[in-house]
Amino acid sequence: MSLQDYIIEKPVIDTEHLILRTMDKNDIDDLKEWISDISLYEYWGKRPSKSEKNPEVLFSKPEKATKSFHWGIVHKQDSKVIGEIWIYLIENNRMAKVAFRLSKQYQGNGLMSEALKSVIEFCFSKTELQKIWTDVHILNHASYKTLEKVGFQREGHIRGGKMVNTYCDYYLYGILKSNYITS
Repeated sequence: MSLQDYIIEKPVIDTEHLILRTMDKNDIDDLKEWISDISLYEYWGKRPSKSEKNPEVLFSKPEKATKSFHWGIVHKQDSKVIGEIWIYLIENNRMAKVAFRLSKQYQGNGLMSEALKSVIEFCFSKTELQKIWTDVHILNHASYKTLEKVGFQREGHIRGGKMVNTYCDYYLYGILKSNYITS
Protein backbone atom coordinates (compact mmCIF):
# COMPACT_ATOMS: atom_id res chain seq x y z
CA MET A 1 0.00 0.00 0.00
CA SER A 2 1.04 3.62 -0.42
CA LEU A 3 -0.23 7.12 0.30
CA GLN A 4 -1.65 7.14 -3.23
CA ASP A 5 -4.04 4.33 -2.21
CA TYR A 6 -5.66 6.56 0.42
CA ILE A 7 -6.29 9.73 -1.59
CA ILE A 8 -10.04 9.11 -1.87
CA GLU A 9 -10.88 6.41 0.67
CA LYS A 10 -9.45 7.14 4.10
CA PRO A 11 -8.77 4.24 6.47
CA VAL A 12 -10.57 3.58 9.73
CA ILE A 13 -8.26 2.65 12.60
CA ASP A 14 -9.71 0.58 15.43
CA THR A 15 -7.92 0.41 18.80
CA GLU A 16 -8.89 -0.94 22.20
CA HIS A 17 -10.76 2.20 23.31
CA LEU A 18 -10.99 4.28 20.13
CA ILE A 19 -12.03 4.41 16.51
CA LEU A 20 -10.20 6.86 14.27
CA ARG A 21 -12.28 7.79 11.24
CA THR A 22 -13.19 10.58 8.86
CA MET A 23 -15.69 12.94 10.43
CA ASP A 24 -18.98 14.04 8.89
CA LYS A 25 -22.01 16.26 9.62
CA ASN A 26 -23.27 13.76 12.20
CA ASP A 27 -20.30 14.72 14.40
CA ILE A 28 -21.17 18.43 14.68
CA ASP A 29 -22.86 18.12 18.09
CA ASP A 30 -19.89 16.20 19.51
CA LEU A 31 -17.46 18.81 18.17
CA LYS A 32 -19.51 21.67 19.62
CA GLU A 33 -18.95 20.20 23.09
CA TRP A 34 -15.19 20.81 23.03
CA ILE A 35 -13.63 22.19 19.84
CA SER A 36 -14.09 25.87 20.70
CA ASP A 37 -12.76 25.48 24.27
CA ILE A 38 -10.22 28.30 24.41
CA SER A 39 -7.94 26.31 26.74
CA LEU A 40 -7.23 23.88 23.86
CA TYR A 41 -5.62 26.74 21.94
CA GLU A 42 -3.22 27.89 24.65
CA TYR A 43 -0.30 26.14 22.94
CA TRP A 44 -1.87 25.63 19.49
CA GLY A 45 -0.24 28.71 17.97
CA LYS A 46 -3.54 30.37 17.07
CA ARG A 47 -7.00 31.16 18.37
CA PRO A 48 -10.08 29.14 17.36
CA SER A 49 -10.98 29.65 13.70
CA LYS A 50 -14.44 30.39 12.34
CA SER A 51 -14.98 26.69 11.63
CA GLU A 52 -13.78 25.72 15.10
CA LYS A 53 -16.26 28.12 16.65
CA ASN A 54 -18.98 26.81 14.31
CA PRO A 55 -18.21 23.18 13.41
CA GLU A 56 -20.95 23.03 10.78
CA VAL A 57 -18.65 25.19 8.62
CA LEU A 58 -16.17 22.28 8.54
CA PHE A 59 -18.63 20.29 6.47
CA SER A 60 -19.99 23.04 4.21
CA LYS A 61 -17.56 22.33 1.35
CA PRO A 62 -16.89 19.06 -0.42
CA GLU A 63 -13.78 17.30 0.81
CA LYS A 64 -10.80 17.45 -1.54
CA ALA A 65 -8.83 14.40 -2.54
CA THR A 66 -5.51 14.50 -0.68
CA LYS A 67 -2.75 12.30 0.65
CA SER A 68 -3.18 13.94 4.05
CA PHE A 69 -5.24 12.35 6.82
CA HIS A 70 -7.61 13.97 9.29
CA TRP A 71 -9.21 11.55 11.70
CA GLY A 72 -11.85 12.20 14.30
CA ILE A 73 -11.08 10.28 17.48
CA VAL A 74 -14.20 8.44 18.63
CA HIS A 75 -14.34 7.11 22.19
CA LYS A 76 -15.94 3.68 21.89
CA GLN A 77 -17.52 3.79 25.34
CA ASP A 78 -19.32 7.09 24.64
CA SER A 79 -19.62 6.84 20.83
CA LYS A 80 -18.52 10.48 20.64
CA VAL A 81 -15.84 12.34 18.70
CA ILE A 82 -13.52 13.50 21.48
CA GLY A 83 -10.48 14.65 19.52
CA GLU A 84 -8.68 14.92 16.22
CA ILE A 85 -5.40 13.78 14.74
CA TRP A 86 -3.80 14.84 11.46
CA ILE A 87 -1.01 13.58 9.23
CA TYR A 88 -0.27 16.39 6.80
CA LEU A 89 2.46 18.51 5.15
CA ILE A 90 3.58 15.36 3.38
CA GLU A 91 6.90 15.87 1.60
CA ASN A 92 7.88 13.58 -1.27
CA ASN A 93 5.81 10.75 0.25
CA ARG A 94 8.64 10.38 2.76
CA MET A 95 8.03 12.76 5.65
CA ALA A 96 4.89 14.20 7.27
CA LYS A 97 3.82 16.29 10.21
CA VAL A 98 1.45 15.10 12.93
CA ALA A 99 -0.88 17.26 15.02
CA PHE A 100 -3.44 16.22 17.60
CA ARG A 101 -5.83 17.51 20.21
CA LEU A 102 -8.25 16.00 22.67
CA SER A 103 -11.24 17.26 24.61
CA LYS A 104 -10.22 18.35 28.13
CA GLN A 105 -12.74 15.89 29.57
CA TYR A 106 -10.78 12.94 28.12
CA GLN A 107 -7.22 14.10 28.75
CA GLY A 108 -4.92 12.31 31.16
CA ASN A 109 -6.20 8.78 30.48
CA GLY A 110 -3.71 7.61 27.84
CA LEU A 111 -6.25 7.95 25.03
CA MET A 112 -4.13 10.29 22.92
CA SER A 113 -1.12 7.99 23.29
CA GLU A 114 -3.30 5.13 22.07
CA ALA A 115 -4.52 7.17 19.09
CA LEU A 116 -1.06 8.48 18.21
CA LYS A 117 0.56 5.06 18.46
CA SER A 118 -2.05 3.57 16.14
CA VAL A 119 -1.53 6.36 13.58
CA ILE A 120 2.25 5.92 13.67
CA GLU A 121 1.86 2.16 13.20
CA PHE A 122 -0.51 2.75 10.28
CA CYS A 123 1.83 5.25 8.61
CA PHE A 124 4.91 3.07 8.95
CA SER A 125 3.24 -0.21 7.97
CA LYS A 126 0.74 0.92 5.30
CA THR A 127 2.48 3.89 3.62
CA GLU A 128 5.93 4.76 2.40
CA LEU A 129 6.42 7.44 5.06
CA GLN A 130 9.85 7.20 6.71
CA LYS A 131 9.60 10.05 9.23
CA ILE A 132 6.87 11.78 11.19
CA TRP A 133 7.63 15.04 12.95
CA THR A 134 5.92 17.83 14.86
CA ASP A 135 6.56 21.00 16.80
CA VAL A 136 5.41 21.51 20.39
CA HIS A 137 5.33 24.68 22.50
CA ILE A 138 7.89 24.22 25.30
CA LEU A 139 5.19 24.72 27.94
CA ASN A 140 2.94 22.02 26.48
CA HIS A 141 4.24 19.26 28.76
CA ALA A 142 1.29 16.91 28.14
CA SER A 143 1.84 16.88 24.37
CA TYR A 144 5.55 16.25 24.44
CA LYS A 145 5.16 13.58 27.13
CA THR A 146 2.62 11.88 24.84
CA LEU A 147 5.06 12.06 21.93
CA GLU A 148 7.90 10.62 24.01
CA LYS A 149 5.65 7.84 25.33
CA VAL A 150 5.10 6.51 21.80
CA GLY A 151 8.74 6.82 20.74
CA PHE A 152 9.26 10.34 19.39
CA GLN A 153 12.63 11.90 20.13
CA ARG A 154 13.30 15.56 20.78
CA GLU A 155 15.38 16.74 17.83
CA GLY A 156 15.67 20.44 18.48
CA HIS A 157 14.73 23.54 20.42
CA ILE A 158 13.70 26.60 18.46
CA ARG A 159 13.98 29.85 20.38
CA GLY A 160 11.64 32.69 19.41
CA GLY A 161 10.40 30.86 16.33
CA LYS A 162 7.02 31.06 14.65
CA MET A 163 4.58 28.27 15.42
CA VAL A 164 1.47 28.83 13.26
CA ASN A 165 0.68 32.48 14.18
CA THR A 166 2.59 32.74 17.46
CA TYR A 167 6.22 33.56 18.16
CA CYS A 168 7.43 31.33 20.97
CA ASP A 169 10.00 28.76 21.98
CA TYR A 170 9.15 25.27 20.80
CA TYR A 171 10.62 21.81 20.50
CA LEU A 172 10.91 19.72 17.36
CA TYR A 173 10.10 16.04 17.72
CA GLY A 174 10.50 13.23 15.23
CA ILE A 175 10.21 9.51 14.85
CA LEU A 176 11.82 7.41 12.12
CA LYS A 177 10.39 4.23 10.67
CA SER A 178 13.82 2.63 10.98
CA ASN A 179 13.83 3.27 14.74
CA TYR A 180 10.19 2.54 15.42
CA ILE A 181 9.51 -0.68 17.29
CA THR A 182 5.95 -1.95 17.39
CA SER A 183 4.88 -3.54 20.61
